[in-house]
Amino acid sequence: MEDLTASLEKLRVNTGEPTPGPFEDLINQLHELEDSTTVCEELVKGGVLLLTVKAIQSSSPEAQAKGAELVAELAKVENCRLGCVTNGLVPILVEKMSSSNTKVALQACRALGNICYEHVFLPDGGRVSVMESGGASQLLSLLQRAAGLPNTPDDHQLRLVATGFLLNLLNSYDTVQDQSMEAELVDVLCQYLDKFAEDEDIPTHVLLSLTCMADTEVGRGLVVSRDITPHLVRVLRINESPEVTETCLELVTNLAETECVKTQVAEGGVCEAVVEVVRRHRNNPSSDLSPPIIKTATDLIVLILVGDESMGIVYGNGSGCVYQELVDWLTSDLEDLQIAGALAMGNFARSDAHCIQMVESGIAEKLLKVLSSHNSGEGDIRLQHALLSALRNLSIAKENKPVLVTQSALEVLLPMATAIETFPVVFKLLATLRMIIDGQTDAAVKVGSDSDVVSRLVGWCSTTDHPGVQGESSRLLAWIIKNCGGDTSIIKSLVSAGCVAPLVLMLGSEHAVMVNEAALALVLVFGTAVTDSVVEKTKLAEVVTFVVKNPYLPPEILANVLSMMTALSANATALESIKTDDLRTAVKELSSHANEQVKNLAVALTEKL
Repeated sequence: MEDLTASLEKLRVNTGEPTPGPFEDLINQLHELEDSTTVCEELVKGGVLLLTVKAIQSSSPEAQAKGAELVAELAKVENCRLGCVTNGLVPILVEKMSSSNTKVALQACRALGNICYEHVFLPDGGRVSVMESGGASQLLSLLQRAAGLPNTPDDHQLRLVATGFLLNLLNSYDTVQDQSMEAELVDVLCQYLDKFAEDEDIPTHVLLSLTCMADTEVGRGLVVSRDITPHLVRVLRINESPEVTETCLELVTNLAETECVKTQVAEGGVCEAVVEVVRRHRNNPSSDLSPPIIKTATDLIVLILVGDESMGIVYGNGSGCVYQELVDWLTSDLEDLQIAGALAMGNFARSDAHCIQMVESGIAEKLLKVLSSHNSGEGDIRLQHALLSALRNLSIAKENKPVLVTQSALEVLLPMATAIETFPVVFKLLATLRMIIDGQTDAAVKVGSDSDVVSRLVGWCSTTDHPGVQGESSRLLAWIIKNCGGDTSIIKSLVSAGCVAPLVLMLGSEHAVMVNEAALALVLVFGTAVTDSVVEKTKLAEVVTFVVKNPYLPPEILANVLSMMTALSANATALESIKTDDLRTAVKELSSHANEQVKNLAVALTEKL
């Protein structure tokens, strides 16, 4: 401290033109300290900043550079940044950014970058001062000028410091971002990505700056309209730094949340570049960042495929190179790749044409083969969920249903119904089974004759932990009845297992499609196997009264509900057990319904009630 005090005193007593020597001595002494925080704070209190002002405004480029360098060192300390602002250093340093002397411009830029860094007591104070002093336009000019300088160590350092200053200036400060972007900063940054794509630090600064812009509405619009895809592809292809790669992937992920960007990146070759990144880090892991890079990369591809247009581009009628790579991921020994491959297949299977083509090419078989190794309670939950999502989508197309049955889909899926406890996976499983048995009598009989599966379904119908599972369980029971070809043994076994009460509750659903499915299933149940004791245990009278009073229910569904009651009326004892005045009144009111079928059914049923 004594040496530093002596050096400070030399600066004070110097009444002539400032020279670089005393400033350099102070800087070197600060570098020798392990922690210079306290010393820097004392120097600021001692008035060193006013002395730096004198040096920076001197006629000597060497003194200017050293004065700005000392400010940069002091501004590393949080409590010194406010002093830099209040002592009027910011406008002086902003002016020096335009210096033709590289070292002066570099140190001025470095000092401003540090002043703009976070300050707990004056958030954005440094940034505000820089903006008010015209710092954004000066920095833009410096970046443009520096881009054309030769690749000497000093010029490279200037570019590095300038992009770092930009990042500090943009970080979490919206006003700076808007003004900077109005100055066509995006174009300059794209130029930097092209010229210095193989560097490590400069692309990182540029990519993070673009990310800051994309976090504001105005900035996002500018970045998206510029379509920076080609520049990002170049970075992903030729820069092998894990840090740069990860930062680039995160920026693309940020931008791809916007729908039109999904199409931009799909058309612009981003997916191909991302696949190369995955391949590179899978085959030759370069650091601890390889696993998270692979995860970020695969998540990005799945996100891009969420867009309808982008998905179609990548699919390429089933022959796209990225699509083929994603199919190969299904058999990878890396879990993240398997999951991403399965999720991707689910996204591709969003149209009947794709689904049919994919099943014909063996995709469902591949998915089932993978799932057969993970269809127990010990299976990977994320992979199970992804595989079931894809299979569910593939099974929607009616042409695929019998194919999936012949490919032993039920043999893989049914064991899961009694082994899996995780509700999100159960939800996907039930939806997949429901799709597969639609129109497939043998498949519906197979599911309905598995007493253990039916028992689980009935149990899940009353769960309150997951409404989706509750609804899908009831729907699957209804679809088994609907598709079992009128097999009385199946229907009777389902009734014995307790399926009537869940179907009655389903009848009261707020979703018209579920009301209809329950009504149709109960028509078959009441026409095949029902006793008054079974009906008495339900709330059929209350539910039907509620349903037929619903003015928004389509007449065709209302007719199915009345047909269900008509089927029940064949069993006089069962009908007697649910008769109420409210039910009779509600049905009678439908006797004047505008729909002829509803009216006729209501008239006939009123007489029986």
